[in-house]
Amino acid sequence: MVNKLKDMIETPNIDTWFICRNEDNTVIHYFFIAANQEMATGQPIVEEYTNEADWIERLKELGITPE
Repeated sequence: MVNKLKDMIETPNIDTWFICRNEDNTVIHYFFIAANQEMATGQPIVEEYTNEADWIERLKELGITPE
């Protein structure tokens, strides 16, 4: 799922992996949030994944290999 919101705050009820980025991909933040933990970002584009493999595949598409 991709959202285009600024200053987003979210508390997912399931484990979720996020990719938050700006329009031209010069700023990309990626991270995992356990269920019922708060996530906040100021980036305009937010991608949410409930499957880690899908998240890793998308990061590879963006040229990122997570550690």
